[in-house]
Amino acid sequence: MKTVAFRLALTLSLALPGMLLAPGCGGLPRAPAHPSDDGGFRAVGVTPPEGMDPGQPSPMMLVPGDVVTLRTISATTEEVEGLTVDARGMLHVPLAGDVEVGGLPLEQAEERIEQAMRQYDRTMRATIIVSDAAGHTASVIGAVGEQGQVRVAPGMRVAELLAAAGGALLSDEDGTSSLTADLSSARLVREGEVLPISLQQAVEGDPRHNVYVRPGDHLYVPPQLEQLVSVIGEVNGARVMSFQPGLRLSQALAMAGGVTRDANGGDIRIVRGGLENPRVYRAAIDHIVAGEHPDPIIAPGDIIHVGSSALADFRDAIAAIAPLISIAATASIGATTIAVASPD
Repeated sequence: MKTVAFRLALTLSLALPGMLLAPGCGGLPRAPAHPSDDGGFRAVGVTPPEGMDPGQPSPMMLVPGDVVTLRTISATTEEVEGLTVDARGMLHVPLAGDVEVGGLPLEQAEERIEQAMRQYDRTMRATIIVSDAAGHTASVIGAVGEQGQVRVAPGMRVAELLAAAGGALLSDEDGTSSLTADLSSARLVREGEVLPISLQQAVEGDPRHNVYVRPGDHLYVPPQLEQLVSVIGEVNGARVMSFQPGLRLSQALAMAGGVTRDANGGDIRIVRGGLENPRVYRAAIDHIVAGEHPDPIIAPGDIIHVGSSALADFRDAIAAIAPLISIAATASIGATTIAVASPD
C-alpha cells in the first residue's frame, strides 16, 4: 500500500439557493448524465493580477525572535551575547532597560540604543551583530511539499520561498504524477493585504510577480479545486481524489470505499459549479445500479455527499452537509491533510 498525502485547503463559500431549504427532495434536479448537459456549469475562474514594482531588497531589520550580540564601545569595549528581540519588538539592554528596536534597520536600532544609554555614557557607541535571525521567517501553507515556517534569506524572492517549502505539491496516483497545487490562485499576504502578484508568473521569472519576500509574509497555495473531486458523508473512506476525465459517480463512490450501512443510497448530493453560485443535484445509486437512471459523469471540482438513512428529509440533509462545507472553508486558513491509501 502507498500513502498519498493531499494537503487540502478547500476555499469554499457556498451560498445554497433558498429553494433548496424546502423539505423534500423534489426541488432538486437530478444530476445530468454529462456535465456538458448542464448549461449553468462553469469552472472556477481566476482574474490574473497585474503584478507590482518589485522594488529593492529591504535592509536587514530586527524582528521579534532575532538573537543578537550587543557590542558597546566607549572607554572600554564590552559585548553582551544572546539578547533576544521579544514579541513586543523590545531588546533588553543592560542598564538602559527595554529599548524598542523591532522593525528597525540595524543602523537605526544602534542609534536607538545609543540614545537610551546617553544618560549613562555620552560617548558610547553601539554595534549590533545578528547571531541568529530566527525571527526572519515567512509562513507557507497549502498544497506545498512542506508546510510551516521558512527562513527568509537576504534577497529571497517569492519563487525561492516556494522552493524552500518543498515546491508545489504533486499527487501520485496509479504511478502518474500531476500538479495538485493551483499556482494561479496562490496568495501572498503582507501585513494583512494580498499583494497583486501571480505565483505562476513568479516561478516563470516575471520580475513584477517574483517580488522580494519580507519577514512575516504569508504564502497560501490552494489545491487545484477544478482538478479534484471530494467524496464525503456516509462512505467508508471519505477522500479527495484527482479528477479523471470520464469518472462516473459509481466509480467515485467505489474509490471512496463504497457507501456505509447507514447510507441512504437515494440521498446523494452533488455540489457543482462556481463557488459564488453553485448548483446542487440529487442522485440515487440504487436506481443507477438497477439501470433506471444513467450513471452521471463527474465534473472537475465536484463535491459528492452521501446522506444518511437516519435523515428524515432534505432539510436534515442540508443541515448535515453545511457543517462539512464550513469545516472545508476554515481549512483555508490552516490546512487539512487527508491521507489517501491506494494500492501499489
